Amino acid sequence: MEKTTPRLSAVAEEFQELDLIFASGSDLDVVEKGYARKLIHAISREDEVLTIETLKSLGDLHLHKAKSNEHKAENFHRACALYEDVLRYIRNEEEKAVIQHRIRYAEKCTKLVYSKKYTKAETGLTVAELLHGVEKKAKVKEHDVVPLREGYTDAFVDSIVERNKGLEVESLKSLGDLYLEKGRVGRDEAAFTKAAGLYRAALDRCEDSDGRETLKHRIKYTEKVKGKAEKRREKPTGNSKADYAKWLVPPSTACKAALDVISQINKKRIAGADSHMNNKTPADTESTTQ
Repeated sequence: MEKTTPRLSAVAEEFQELDLIFASGSDLDVVEKGYARKLIHAISREDEVLTIETLKSLGDLHLHKAKSNEHKAENFHRACALYEDVLRYIRNEEEKAVIQHRIRYAEKCTKLVYSKKYTKAETGLTVAELLHGVEKKAKVKEHDVVPLREGYTDAFVDSIVERNKGLEVESLKSLGDLYLEKGRVGRDEAAFTKAAGLYRAALDRCEDSDGRETLKHRIKYTEKVKGKAEKRREKPTGNSKADYAKWLVPPSTACKAALDVISQINKKRIAGADSHMNNKTPADTESTTQ
């Protein structure tokens, strides 16, 4: 995708509120969560410009923390790893040089040297264990999937930093599962679109043949269910209030259903980590009954 001035201007407007909070130096955790949400949004839309700018913003945030001596080594590494991930989206040599300059600047101002071999203690955990930990840490409350969504989002950012391709794929797929169930239960067409985008992003990163087939099936199923939802919406009953009410599903119902599905998936991960890519969601179940 070509970077254009109008597009960059639009992205700058999207970041304005978060950038102002960042500049003030307050609520950096809020800023980090905000940037991470935008990263997932950008990836689900296959928006390379927004993805690049979000990765750079996250990198800048962690560099700021490192310069403030807040977990200096870890934040320095996170900043450089996020900057480096930008390179996968850039084809212009001049733009690549700018990103590499950011890494050198980070090294200069922190007096640290970036090493791709930097690891954290939990790196030895399997993908299944890491994602199970996400569910436990989220402390999910009934009818609320926000902590779980944030947990999977954090896991995705961690996967970039740690170069954990398996975690990268699985965290995107798990987020896709959340949005798929939100679309199924809440009849939310935007959620279907986001789920399909996240599955495609996971597919682009997946190197396992079985995993790729699973993701292809998820995408087809999501598009199929979305199509059915669109057709149902186009069939009026003659009563506008009835049509509207038919599409209203309490958010708590959609959230509860999503939590139930994700909980089942995570239990299967722990029961058989090696077969995680073959976990059955409602999409898989339907295919076996047709």
